[in-house]
Amino acid sequence: MKILMACSMATGVVLACAANAKAEDSALSGKTVCVNRYASAPVIDDILKGMDAGFKAAGGDKIVQNIQNPEADAATQQTIAQQFASGGCDVIVVVGTAAAQSIQQATKTVPVVFAGVSTPVEAGLIKSLDQPGGNMTGVSDPLPVESEIDGMLNVLPSIETIGLIYKVGDPAGDPLAARAIAHIEGKGLKHVTAGIANAGETTQAAQSLVGRVQAIEFPCDTTTISGMAGALKVAKDAKLPVFGCTSDAVKGGAILAGSYSYIDVGTETAKLVVAVLKGGDTKTMPVVIPKIAGYEINKSEADALGLKIPADMISSAIKTY
Repeated sequence: MKILMACSMATGVVLACAANAKAEDSALSGKTVCVNRYASAPVIDDILKGMDAGFKAAGGDKIVQNIQNPEADAATQQTIAQQFASGGCDVIVVVGTAAAQSIQQATKTVPVVFAGVSTPVEAGLIKSLDQPGGNMTGVSDPLPVESEIDGMLNVLPSIETIGLIYKVGDPAGDPLAARAIAHIEGKGLKHVTAGIANAGETTQAAQSLVGRVQAIEFPCDTTTISGMAGALKVAKDAKLPVFGCTSDAVKGGAILAGSYSYIDVGTETAKLVVAVLKGGDTKTMPVVIPKIAGYEINKSEADALGLKIPADMISSAIKTY
């Protein structure tokens, strides 16, 4: 068994290390996958972990990953997109809708695989889920905002007004918020929106909702995920229950969220990348939508707020904290 230890962290370049060189696929050896993560967030870390596992499982131990992170800064994101489009990338992986749109503007020829994009058709990235039609395909995670609001109503049946925090103008945030608003209004309830422009405004947005709403729903765009911790602290201090977003949000104090395994999202992303590297055409490669794992529930936080989670929700939850 030959151990490959050629890992470099310089300028964001990471070489995937091989534990078993004999299992390597020669078609993948030395290929460069340029990875554009849009921000720092645990859910994105999980996607990248899943990608690493997927590459190793496919024999792609010598795939080179050039990982870049603009920290949600638009100017830096544009620079990364131009760098990736200019050459040296056999496949580009983009995590998040904003990054995917930036890459789309930069290249129409380099194959692109997106991950964690909730609304790829609405964002104009592809023509359809079955036939993407261009140089992009990927793994979509259409977030279950309606199911999360239904779960909220099971926990808070007398609620009247729900707060929403999302990034205004975001290709994922806007349609997710629109879905949430339509569902809330369909239930005969009121809503108050607190739009943000960047992750740093998430805490202030939560503060603006205190005293005006009985709970907060996070439709969950990438930028909002990045600022979630501050909003959760505000809500906790105000004894204001929070619903929605990711498993990390639930771990951090949200009451519940409909959850994907983002390690699985990363693994599925790696499978698509490998297929492209072996000659697959993104134009006809269907977008993958993993199954929602179910509700994750923070019973401890619910108990601290004096909220009762229905027994059937607890028994069917995929994870409780």
